Amino acid sequence: MRFTAVVEKELRQLVRDPKTVVMVLLMPVILTILFGYGYGGKTSFPIAIVNMDQKSGGYALSDQLRNMFDIRAYARTREEAIELVREGKIYAAVVIPKGFTDDMMAGRTASLEIIYDASEPVVAQSIMQMVGVIVLQFELWASEKFGTFSISPLFYSVYGPSTQRVENFMPILMGTLLQLVPTSLISVSVCRERERGTFEQFAMTPASRFDIILGKLAAYFIATISDVFLTISIAMLLFGVQFRGGMLDIMLLSSFFLICSLSMGLLISVLSRNQLQAYQASIFAFIPSMLFSGMFTPVNLLSDVAKAVGYSLPLYYYLDAFKAIAFKGMSLQLLTYDLEVILIFTVVFSVLSINLLRMRVE
Repeated sequence: MRFTAVVEKELRQLVRDPKTVVMVLLMPVILTILFGYGYGGKTSFPIAIVNMDQKSGGYALSDQLRNMFDIRAYARTREEAIELVREGKIYAAVVIPKGFTDDMMAGRTASLEIIYDASEPVVAQSIMQMVGVIVLQFELWASEKFGTFSISPLFYSVYGPSTQRVENFMPILMGTLLQLVPTSLISVSVCRERERGTFEQFAMTPASRFDIILGKLAAYFIATISDVFLTISIAMLLFGVQFRGGMLDIMLLSSFFLICSLSMGLLISVLSRNQLQAYQASIFAFIPSMLFSGMFTPVNLLSDVAKAVGYSLPLYYYLDAFKAIAFKGMSLQLLTYDLEVILIFTVVFSVLSINLLRMRVE
């Protein structure tokens, strides 16, 4: 009976909190719909083909590649294909060398170059696996028709050297660390003070809403900025992670995004009635960011609906800039657009927090 009483009491308490009930019921619905629209279709990676062979074997292999990939360009030279990869228009280029058909007809081993973008390691790995499958199928077809024949694929990274497995996960690690952790941490700050009754001290002091919001942002920034230093230091010292760009650029970018995440978490705290709501909201805000910000799959490979969601997330712009610095060696001065968008999000979240904060004690 005592067990039943506890269950009834907890259920009544949840029912009295309509925001929590709505969030619990809507979260699976919204996330399932977003996930379905974003990842429900077939992914076709954009690549280029450089057919220097210009004979039957080269054309036959091009046809097989066309069945598996989205062929965005037929480059005339290897250098032209590399430039397309550098510009981000394609993720890889397949170079069919001159004499490919002659090697096939003579039963010799032929080479095949795959030039890929190492700044998108997950996509690069998928492309290499797909090319491997196509090469195997083509070898079987050519061997049955012309005799023994094999292809030796040669993989080259545009932003080499090739990234290690730990380096592949650095954008995911940094994105999770700098959004989920600070947002969840600060999201309960105002709610916790209201529940404990300590918010009355703010209401009775001359401190304005501006002072409270900016003070909390500064305090939690000081408390969490060490996470950035520790994560990068451990990755470099223990696992040998190397960044092609400057460490100062990475630290500045991460610091700006950390402030953005804290301002978003503070807005959640201002809007939430209790700590449970704040925790739920912070997690709910992170899940779309994780799915549609390019953390696992580049945004331009998702559906139009998912793209619209991705472009409205601060994490997308942080990951875009982080990959450009860490993998491509670009300077933060060349990534002003991403930085400006992050700053705009920060200002919007902060202004809303200041205006929506209720100084009265309820």
